[in-house]
Amino acid sequence: MSDRGTGAPLRLITIPWSHYCEKARWALDRAGAPYREDAYLPLAHALPSLRAGGRRSVPVLVSPAGVLGDSTDILRYADGLVPPERALFFREPDAARAEVEALEERFDRDLGPATRRVAYFHLLPDEEGAFALMGGSLRSLESAGAAPPWWFGRGTFRAYYPVARAVMKRVMRIDAAAAERSRGKLRAVFDAVNERLRDGRPFLTGDRFSAADLTFAALAAPLLAPEHHPVPLPPPGKLPSDLRALVEALRDEPAGVFALRMYREHRHAKPGRSAAG
Repeated sequence: MSDRGTGAPLRLITIPWSHYCEKARWALDRAGAPYREDAYLPLAHALPSLRAGGRRSVPVLVSPAGVLGDSTDILRYADGLVPPERALFFREPDAARAEVEALEERFDRDLGPATRRVAYFHLLPDEEGAFALMGGSLRSLESAGAAPPWWFGRGTFRAYYPVARAVMKRVMRIDAAAAERSRGKLRAVFDAVNERLRDGRPFLTGDRFSAADLTFAALAAPLLAPEHHPVPLPPPGKLPSDLRALVEALRDEPAGVFALRMYREHRHAKPGRSAAG
């Protein structure tokens, strides 16, 4: 458990390296909203999520306004904490706002699941890679000033991992054929973003950072390993060879360069603390 912020009225339930959880975390950090992050291993997250009033998936935000169990709903909640000129979803009901909403929805629907399936297809057979990811999560919790609970330790994870891997592969339908289909969806999204960036625009739409930019960068992050990600992801050199080749190729594309720039320029907030971005 990580207590991010003193007397935080918000509670964010996560799997710390989940890209959907990072999407929610980034929005709250950008809004300067203090919160407590309760981090769980995959599968172990389901019961706390349900008990909090959410579903079996995370992120779940427990807030004074109620329980939010969808990352987009959490982005919209964060928008209520910032002035209109910094809203992730543009406040004006015009074409720019509609475009932000359409891009954010597409990334949620296509990019997020594809990234997850491709990453896990390569990482789940590699126990040492999974343990490296776990180690990064532990260090991020410790750097936030909190000792992780006993069940989150490396020894527990090693004992738990074979069962977690088998269940995750079945529930997420992670196999070679599904991973190949997901690579196709991933390719389509990156191609669309590459094309959108051809004119040199600084953001995906409009003239400032939006929910579209945040969502693309956060949901692509597991296949880009951004340096400024708050939960350290394994660098390309420590990944299985096929996944390393994919990560290195995506990082060199305009869409990958863009996502890394979004992390570099807009993910500078300390978790749970105020930031301008």
